[in-house]
Amino acid sequence: MIKDKAMNVYRQANIYRTFIRKNLKSSVNKGVSKKISNSRLGFLSESEIIYNFKENNPQEYLSDIQRLNTRYLNSPYSFVLDEKLVFESMYKQYINVPKNLSLIEAGKFLCLEEVEKIDSPMKILKYLDRHSACVIKPIRNGGGYGILVLKKTEGNYFLNGTQIDEAGLEKVTSKLNNYIVNEFVEQSNFSKDFYPKTTNTIRILTMIDPLTNKPFIPIAVQRMGNLTSIPADNWTQGGLSAEIDLETGELGKGVSYPKNGKLQWYSEHPETKSPIEGKLVPNWNEMKESILNAASLYPYIKYVGWDIVITNGGFSVLEGNNFSDVNLLQVHRPLLRDERVKRFYKHHRII
Repeated sequence: MIKDKAMNVYRQANIYRTFIRKNLKSSVNKGVSKKISNSRLGFLSESEIIYNFKENNPQEYLSDIQRLNTRYLNSPYSFVLDEKLVFESMYKQYINVPKNLSLIEAGKFLCLEEVEKIDSPMKILKYLDRHSACVIKPIRNGGGYGILVLKKTEGNYFLNGTQIDEAGLEKVTSKLNNYIVNEFVEQSNFSKDFYPKTTNTIRILTMIDPLTNKPFIPIAVQRMGNLTSIPADNWTQGGLSAEIDLETGELGKGVSYPKNGKLQWYSEHPETKSPIEGKLVPNWNEMKESILNAASLYPYIKYVGWDIVITNGGFSVLEGNNFSDVNLLQVHRPLLRDERVKRFYKHHRII
């Protein structure tokens, strides 16, 4: 009992420390008084803009403090989602998951796949000779941070768009620790048309209903990168988020993170001019059913943000997020307006 109380105190201290750090680092400055008043409600100052509190009720939104509390919702099984090697091993027989090829620890390569046997920077380049691209990313981090995309184009090798050779790659990888070399998933023309320089993913949120013990999807969005988010499509780094109609798969308008203090909504991508609003996600119903089936496999993993890439042959699940960002979801509508969602969070003492 004492140990549990101590753990809870530690967790809450960590949550508030993270909240304060995020508030101080926010690129959206609403002034000290606004930071204080929003903090009392559990929101970062930027959330006042994202959720338009001038017109909307803050009580209908999962707050930033509450969202940080969801980090522990899947405990003690959160490692399944946090550890990309574990996620692949548990889900690969049910859904298409990119293959992990090699692990980099303190600059040293450990092979994870017998056929390719990537054990050095030179072997990565030889892999590119056959497959054109791969991804090197942190084994635990999410949100598109720390991702390195290696490609071979017209006989030359490029790391995040900058030409590189074997010596340069060896210099980069020698500094990496707890990174994986991962298959690159080639996105479909549907996804590529939004912005071809990033992999544009779908985020589907699933929850296990505490009454039925079955999963449901409360919201889903299509993310799109841009010049400031390369090589990822991360929303807070500048990408766009468009809500997907859960019944039809139709996209609404895309919206960008309010770095300039104002939300910008787009019917077409501002850089490529590719249409957003009204586009239909290919094979949406099949994707939904497949994700719901995957979510039902391990009902003790109650809360997952699935990152999905549409391919020309179907789709691939890049990862499952243990405590999904909700700002890129709730910018479209408040999660707590849905009674199922409110019941879920109440059951797990998040609200």
